[in-house]
Amino acid sequence: MPAKDKLGRGLGAMFPHLSRDIGEKSNFLQCGIEDLCPNRFQPRKTFRDSEQKKLVDSIREKGIIQPIVVRRLERGYEIIAGERRWRAAQSAGLQEVPIVVRDAADADMAEISLIENLQREDLNPLEEAEAYQTLMDRFGMSQDSLSTRVGRDRSTIANTLRLLKLPPEVKKELADRRLTEGHARALLALESVRSQVSALRDILRKGLSVRETERLVKTLSKAAPARKAARQDGHLLDTERKLSSKLLAKVRIRQGKKSGAIEIAFGSLQELDRLIRFFLDAAAL
Repeated sequence: MPAKDKLGRGLGAMFPHLSRDIGEKSNFLQCGIEDLCPNRFQPRKTFRDSEQKKLVDSIREKGIIQPIVVRRLERGYEIIAGERRWRAAQSAGLQEVPIVVRDAADADMAEISLIENLQREDLNPLEEAEAYQTLMDRFGMSQDSLSTRVGRDRSTIANTLRLLKLPPEVKKELADRRLTEGHARALLALESVRSQVSALRDILRKGLSVRETERLVKTLSKAAPARKAARQDGHLLDTERKLSSKLLAKVRIRQGKKSGAIEIAFGSLQELDRLIRFFLDAAAL
């Protein structure tokens, strides 16, 4: 499928104006660490310590092999691609890093940051969803255009965006990677926040798999109408008691989906006459 191939082609193929001449050493500049600032559209909020430590060790030993792509600001430069290398260079004690300067619009910046992270699978699902939402809200991209640009099926993008509807408790576990995207998607089938959070606690406490979570959600979804019916039955029972007390006769209310009936029991013809007089008198008022 062309969209998927596009993601695999790399940033250079998708943004040739950013990668031209990048292999020629003469085009590199050396830039002070402090003159760079992060990409304002960086979708990744967390940098995993173990992976970052490996990069720091590599840079400390061999330096930065691939330059950081930047654009000019009034003062200094803003990183387009290579923030992990910049952060690792700081940790490794480097004072300067190689950069290559390119022109890039804000939309390019946001898109490149998202694609770069998607290619490395560095984003958690929530960060990915927030990045999609930014591209849609700020730059007017549709889900269809996003699908073409980032090489994801439209349905995948739509499902990822739905994760933003989850309550904060679920989002936190998803961001911290204690909950997978499969678990989170299953929880979306539950209608109330209370039921989603309750199911989340069961997942974490019992270590449920995605399949087990889906079964739990299915069970909870079936139980919800029963609980609603039980609350409704409680209201009917209370009404039956009030009517029985008022009429001095046993009253039963039968309710169907669209209609129902009120049954009033009597033990003798005299009691039936009393009930008839009661209703006739009430109607005459």
